[in-house]
Amino acid sequence: MNCLNYGLHNDTVLAFQLVGWIEERVPTILILYWVLICLTQSIHYIIICYQVNKIMLKADVEKYLQYFDRSVLSHYRVNSHAYKIIEDDIGGELRIADGWDESIEDKFPYLELHFGFRKLKDNTTCIAMFMPTFADKVPETEITKWIGFHIKNPEFQDIDENFNRWVQRYIYGSWDVESGPKIQIERILPLISSLTNYAIGIPLFKYEKNLLLNYPHAENTEEYIKANLEMYRLIVDGMQKNAIVKIAEYLTIPLGDPNKTLNSLKQILPIDKHNLIHKPLKKLSQERSKIHGLPENGIKKLGAFSKFDEDLKSILSCLVNLMNWLEDIFNLDAESCKRRYDSLTSFPKIVGLPRPEFKYAEIQKCVGKTIKAIEFGEEKEYEDVHQREGIIIHFTDNSSMSISIDSNAYNLYCDKKINPTDFHTYLMIFWADAIKVKK
Repeated sequence: MNCLNYGLHNDTVLAFQLVGWIEERVPTILILYWVLICLTQSIHYIIICYQVNKIMLKADVEKYLQYFDRSVLSHYRVNSHAYKIIEDDIGGELRIADGWDESIEDKFPYLELHFGFRKLKDNTTCIAMFMPTFADKVPETEITKWIGFHIKNPEFQDIDENFNRWVQRYIYGSWDVESGPKIQIERILPLISSLTNYAIGIPLFKYEKNLLLNYPHAENTEEYIKANLEMYRLIVDGMQKNAIVKIAEYLTIPLGDPNKTLNSLKQILPIDKHNLIHKPLKKLSQERSKIHGLPENGIKKLGAFSKFDEDLKSILSCLVNLMNWLEDIFNLDAESCKRRYDSLTSFPKIVGLPRPEFKYAEIQKCVGKTIKAIEFGEEKEYEDVHQREGIIIHFTDNSSMSISIDSNAYNLYCDKKINPTDFHTYLMIFWADAIKVKK
């Protein structure tokens, strides 16, 4: 439209153009409007279904649950020669210790029991017990120990994602539920140690887990400090000073006093990693130091479980950042280091030369050769010879080498009249994959 020919103002022309644009696209606009309405209704429907499902889930599960004070576990904790307790943020497991045997069963009966954790209104945490399993697995003599710790008419927090995760995993059997911080810490420590063991020849951490590391036994300041002590023993006390020295040498960073673990770690870290890695460990060290003195102000009530759960998450984040930094400086993938380390545990431990020793020189002839083909299988049977498998390796230079299993089976036939063909030997094949660089 030409505004000069029609004598119209520019604003009027723009208005006509907009009307024309809308008229041309009315069908499209109506469709988009209809889609928007349908999408809004669908979202409302999903929200309603989610809320109904949560109500049904609670109603479905609640009739099978009873609740107990966490102090009920004290009997099993102090008898750690007979029982062990494995906990995470959603719940735990009570089972017999490795040293348990039937000779102590009268006093310490066999137990294998799962339980959940649920938050109460006062910000403390209690035990949730699925009673059909409890009644089936706990002897009557043990049930009496639990009765005194039963909580009648408990009032729970409205939102408790940890408890919902426990219900999904242990009641409905969903293993898509992510593990909590304590379990993840126990998984990441061997990853870090495998990486440094490969890179500098020393695992950064002495231990992969601490059997005494659990959530605070009660909701007070003293138990909170004790829980931090066990985490300190695993993480800070467990950090090897000579590993930090080796990392410093690799980075050509001089250390002030190598005996001061956390100070040395801070020295080798880039400044932007101090808050992410050093600060949480320093805080843990400060919490641990509180156990040296006496509780001058008395032992006070505290939501120790929730507070310690946050501490675990902080340490987990610290360890993830530490692992990522170590992967960067060594250009190694921690997962592949761990896989190789685990694979090598299946390899034989060579403790001396073969007998006779000339076999060592024979096997060394294959070093540097390129394999063209391999034959592997059961060997032909011979009288007075044990049954066995063998390997024939063919090289690209047209040489070949065989590996067979010999034995003293014929000697046993001569001495004990045991038929050699009754003996069966076989070869086992194990692989240790190559270390990968960080992606």
